[in-house]
Amino acid sequence: MALTFEDYRKHIDRVVADSGQWLGILDENGWPILDLPPVVSLTASETRLSAESVDCVIPLSGGAGRAVAEELLAQDITDVDSSGQLIQGDTPARFLCAVRPGERRAYFLANPQAEGVATPSQATLSGVELLDGLAAWPCPSIPSLWKQRDFSTWTTDASGQTYKTPRELAQIEVANKADGYTEKGKARTVIRELIQDSLDAVNDIMGWNDPHMVVDFGGGVDTSKTVVIRTDDSSIWDTVAEPAKNAGVGIQVDLWWPGDPAVTVREGDKTVSKTWDRPMQVCRVETIKGA
Repeated sequence: MALTFEDYRKHIDRVVADSGQWLGILDENGWPILDLPPVVSLTASETRLSAESVDCVIPLSGGAGRAVAEELLAQDITDVDSSGQLIQGDTPARFLCAVRPGERRAYFLANPQAEGVATPSQATLSGVELLDGLAAWPCPSIPSLWKQRDFSTWTTDASGQTYKTPRELAQIEVANKADGYTEKGKARTVIRELIQDSLDAVNDIMGWNDPHMVVDFGGGVDTSKTVVIRTDDSSIWDTVAEPAKNAGVGIQVDLWWPGDPAVTVREGDKTVSKTWDRPMQVCRVETIKGA
């Protein structure tokens, strides 16, 4: 019988208390589904104000190794191609998660690589932390105009060129000149607002009512430097990374689980404390001490 999340979390907490670290696999929604076998090696690259990457080498022998192989690499550990490599399984997105005392880090997993002589004996799980998701999410120059836009079927583009296949599109307004699209204020506050506005705008136009990420609006008085950030409809990360660096502000995205402390989020023009009944990515923007 499958473990409930509450049981699995107790197991994780026990492993962390006994050995100092739990490593496992999460499903596409952030729920734990597998423990990793004892790792061969674990290396992480850490660069200030950039997404950290990780490489974890695990053995594929034993029950835990076989379970990981079947979940991430192939339906069966003997499914190999002509060169002896495991055939990649057609599975939803998965995350690598590391839990240590007072810390939980999750990483988007890329294609795992298996190696071995006769049969695959070990695999390298490579991933990049949740912060990288900001590089794939648009930062609208006029977020208010993205709301309540309807999708319709388009047979031609704006210039009149016919599409080979009709497309479902929504017309939005973007920055069309070099100036006038800026946000000015304390760096921590401005960056928090920009990220949350961007999350809200895309969720709204796509009709996504269950957001995958929120911004933490907790903390005291904002003492960060004043910044002027230009918005040009590029990604959130491309928009805020350099101003954050120059202002000495750090950005990270944590994985929140049910049972964690409540998060202060923005709802309308107010902030409220909130919890969820599912995993949630929480973006935190804070002034770096000594920066």
